[in-house]
Amino acid sequence: MNDNRINLVLIGTSLGEESDQVVRSGLALARAAGARVFLVHAVQNDPMLVGYELGAGHVLEHELMARCGEELRGQIEKLELGAPELAGSMVQVGAPHRILTEIAQEIGADLIVVGATGSGPFAAELLGSTADRVLRKVSCPVLIVRGELPVPPLRVLAPVDLSCLSGDSFRCGLRLLAQLAGSAGIRVRTIHALSLMDALVFRQRTGTSVEEAERQAAARLRQFVLENRSDVPFAVEAAVRPGEPRVEILRELEEHPADLLILGTQGRGGMDRLMLGSVASTVARKAPCSVLVISPEAALDEGIAEAIRCQTEPSWHPEPVAAGT
Repeated sequence: MNDNRINLVLIGTSLGEESDQVVRSGLALARAAGARVFLVHAVQNDPMLVGYELGAGHVLEHELMARCGEELRGQIEKLELGAPELAGSMVQVGAPHRILTEIAQEIGADLIVVGATGSGPFAAELLGSTADRVLRKVSCPVLIVRGELPVPPLRVLAPVDLSCLSGDSFRCGLRLLAQLAGSAGIRVRTIHALSLMDALVFRQRTGTSVEEAERQAAARLRQFVLENRSDVPFAVEAAVRPGEPRVEILRELEEHPADLLILGTQGRGGMDRLMLGSVASTVARKAPCSVLVISPEAALDEGIAEAIRCQTEPSWHPEPVAAGT
């Protein structure tokens, strides 16, 4: 995102009725941010065309694209997408992940919006191969819409692991939310899952109790939030949950329902390289709400900007401090 601003939102649509909600959510988000939208539909190669002579296959493909183009124009009209806010629309033949990533790069999209359920090429294994491949290649945030997404999302959960990249992604996510906030009272709940293994390692290294490990983790989390929340105009609360991240994040969502879950990534490994490790792919699949995934590239501007402001090594990533030191 240029200057961490959302100016252009790319929305993937399957053209089915279930995709209307995805497009509405992307459009509402774009309007709140003062951005424009670009709609894309991918026509997957039909295996039935294999075996046809080359000319006939091209004719059928052309007819299919023409029909999908009409349906896309119909969806734009039905959802009352006006010319000033519609940056463009496109129908292309190919794998959804490839079409999304290529067009996102071509038009300079600041955010990609896709749906988590339904039929059509954008829904098939969305949190499997398609999303994985998209996240490997794009350098902008990806919003996976599940159900109805309030805009702005008033209840947001942001798990963090207190790492360097986690801080950058956390700030990037908060500033993105700030663009949507307006006068709304957004509340962000930040949690850090302290696994039993981490607590035991801390106990062995410091000679203190597991309870002290939890108190230390809570103190580090509070400091993490203070140093990374920047100047966002909404409440941010923090809590440490003893347990495995996979379990505790999903349990947190059950106990404190959220409109949006924000996850950062730690590299170009797709869902298997999310900041919380491989467990995050499970969290993204099972989360009952929409999920915003922020790549290191999307968060990079935040880290660089903060480092320049500090004119020194970034101070938002403190190392664990042993009790009594």
